[in-house]
Amino acid sequence: MDISTVTYQTYNKGELTQLLDIARDAIRGHFSDEAISTSAPKLNHYTRKMLQPAACFVTLEVNGQLQGCIGSTIATRPLILEMHNKAIASAYEDRRFMPLAEDQLDDLSIEVEVLSPLVIQPFSTEAELFEYLSHHKQGVLLIDKHVQTVVLPSAWRRGLSTPQFIQLLKQKAGWSTNYWSDTMVIKTFTTCALKENFKTIRGKYF
Repeated sequence: MDISTVTYQTYNKGELTQLLDIARDAIRGHFSDEAISTSAPKLNHYTRKMLQPAACFVTLEVNGQLQGCIGSTIATRPLILEMHNKAIASAYEDRRFMPLAEDQLDDLSIEVEVLSPLVIQPFSTEAELFEYLSHHKQGVLLIDKHVQTVVLPSAWRRGLSTPQFIQLLKQKAGWSTNYWSDTMVIKTFTTCALKENFKTIRGKYF
């Protein structure tokens, strides 16, 4: 499939719940004594829409505190496979945190986000980005030379102001608070997202 020809689709709650199931089962398989496979989900169990390449993120929180967040901004593989891989990466490969432990599952929440295609914005100044984000609460990817930083639209739900959102982008990149560059590339995007507690997805986990 030529991913350049794939158009972005929105995802309803049922489809997002399927993605949560995939993420949850990928995490569950690590701890279960049952014969639960940690391999990728079967492609023939999903609709063609769910098999199209899409970029996504999986965010994990324990007691409301970030525990892992890994994703992609470029669509390279079927969504269900990408979601499975990113769930495992978020739980066990995010170097900012210790790997997820079994005793954290009771307090774990999972959020899945499927990204729209990135839109390159013609802004040349931080003031222009500020003005745009003041009216469009979207995700942002900043690229300057060999460094890139991304903040998801879900960050706005934490009550961030526009200056705080931009400062979070810079902080994640390791830039100073007043950093800006003439070579900065600005891309924006939206997401379809759903968040649930680990235990309430499909009921009990064991």
